[in-house]
Amino acid sequence: MSGTGHQHIFASDIAWRDGSDGVQYAAFATDAENPSAPLIVLSKFEPGSSVAPHTHAANYFEYIIEGEQTVGKVTFRAGDVRMVEGGTGYGPIRVGPQGCTVLIMFQSASGAMTEMLPRKAAS
Repeated sequence: MSGTGHQHIFASDIAWRDGSDGVQYAAFATDAENPSAPLIVLSKFEPGSSVAPHTHAANYFEYIIEGEQTVGKVTFRAGDVRMVEGGTGYGPIRVGPQGCTVLIMFQSASGAMTEMLPRKAAS
């Protein structure tokens, strides 16, 4: 942060990164020197994209800003909130025809990494 304790990032200056297929994200550390500090992530999913089942080690809060996504069998739309306990597996995530933008706040940056889950064997 700047010497005033404020950091201003305008929409046109957000450093978007490519994630998995059809996903872009921007990460904002609340304290870059402390891996236990919260991490905020904006994610934009392209229409019709999907993310395989996975987990994160940290607890997190997710707010759907626009669009919709179906996580497993539950559909979330703009204004909905998901709260997930670290280590909980979920997915796949299937994104609706308008795409989806979400705001995620991980309890700790060190636990935010996506960990893909192994595929279940066919019965």
